[in-house]
Amino acid sequence: MAASISLASYISADFVALFEFYSSTFDLPEVEELHSDIFRGADVSGLTLGFSAPVVYEMLNIQEWSEPKGTAQYLTFEMPSDEEVTAATKRAIDNGARLLHDPYETYYNAWQSVLADPDGNVFRINHFR
Repeated sequence: MAASISLASYISADFVALFEFYSSTFDLPEVEELHSDIFRGADVSGLTLGFSAPVVYEMLNIQEWSEPKGTAQYLTFEMPSDEEVTAATKRAIDNGARLLHDPYETYYNAWQSVLADPDGNVFRINHFR
């Protein structure tokens, strides 16, 4: 059986604000049954994008990773059109993101922008043509 990804998470001192940033930028509904004092989840077409309080470093016994070093990971949000990439990029900036690369045509024929969220996590907004 092939694996699938059910949950991708960020850990943030202000996990509620980070949840609200992504939720409002991409119009993502909350996964209400996961709502707690230390977690929020947003539904991204069946994948839960999670936002956890820093206490999860201890809960998961991953304190060693509480100050990450090395290669950065990033998420790519797929949009239905070039225009939606541009509109979502503007919403992200209006919601507090920092633009790292204006929307542009990639070498693999996608229209894409690159941003950093309010916590400094890099993400892309993309449309594969």
